[in-house]
Amino acid sequence: MSDVATANGGGFRPEADGYQAVHTPTLDEKHSSDTTTVPADSTEVRPSPKKWHKLFHEYRVIEYAFAIVLYIIARRLGKWVKMHRRAFPRIEMRLNSTTSIWGRDPAMDQEKLSEQVPMYMLIIVSLAIAIVVNLSINYVFPRLVKVRDIERDFRDFLLSLGQAITLSTFLVNFMKNMTGRFRPCFYDMCGWNYDVVWDGVTDLCSDSDGDDEGRKSFPSGHSSFAWSVMGVLTLYLLGRARLTSAEQSSSILQEGIRTFKLFFCFLPCLGAAWVAITRSTDNRHHYSDIVAGSVIGAAAACLAYNHNYGSIYSWEMAGLPWETIHERRKAKVDDVVSSSQIEEGAANGGAYRRNDQSH
Repeated sequence: MSDVATANGGGFRPEADGYQAVHTPTLDEKHSSDTTTVPADSTEVRPSPKKWHKLFHEYRVIEYAFAIVLYIIARRLGKWVKMHRRAFPRIEMRLNSTTSIWGRDPAMDQEKLSEQVPMYMLIIVSLAIAIVVNLSINYVFPRLVKVRDIERDFRDFLLSLGQAITLSTFLVNFMKNMTGRFRPCFYDMCGWNYDVVWDGVTDLCSDSDGDDEGRKSFPSGHSSFAWSVMGVLTLYLLGRARLTSAEQSSSILQEGIRTFKLFFCFLPCLGAAWVAITRSTDNRHHYSDIVAGSVIGAAAACLAYNHNYGSIYSWEMAGLPWETIHERRKAKVDDVVSSSQIEEGAANGGAYRRNDQSH
């Protein structure tokens, strides 16, 4: 031992002579290694809270869950909210000073026609069109033309559809029972008994379900649903194409292409308008019902889209989900900070070199 110590004092280098330094762990190190050792045969893996939080945030699970629950509640409002049963409109025809007969309101005496667009068909077809268009833009078009690659676009588009449908359904079902307006085909729908002379007051409906359904004219549920789905799709196409945010081009060809894109983006609105009009031609709704339902659906579409996507009037934000916009803004800020730090470091380095030269 003394020889080794002497050799070290005389400039002995263990690495040069083939020796390797050996580290002897202390008691504290032994204790810490014993307490943190995990058996090799342990297969239990527990996801950390951060991982679950990231998973819920990545797929927006909470927002999807809220939309589904609220939609179920909206569908049940028709059972929970008491129907407003207003008196029947009537037309008095006086035969003499003491005798009158009562006639039915012609606005409610239309024939009940078969629906051109049943509700189940509207739900399936409209959602299928919207989803197919979104998937085509994200996964098919990039192979054919140059299209922006936007992360999490399908997730936020589907959530926008769900939120728009939920908002419109909630308001429409609430208003239907609160107003209790008669449909144009009310008498035919409720099975009115024409064999009995009506006294102008008595309810002569033979079908109680038809009686309740015939009082749900305002507003139109078909119109609101069609405009909520097609409205979101229209806003999505306008944002993707950046038609309302791009500068005017001096090229006649480019302006012609922009006009064609504008009409293409407007096609979903044309479909929604056709669905709304069929509710009048089928004698299921008055025109005011259709207008009110369309306004509710369009408003719900605007709210849902703007909740998840940036403004269609901004070139920077058009067609981008808010999460993507925030990430890009943060990346820009980080780049600016990094470049400023580099410039500041270069300036400080130049000052240090000048000081060294002066010394």
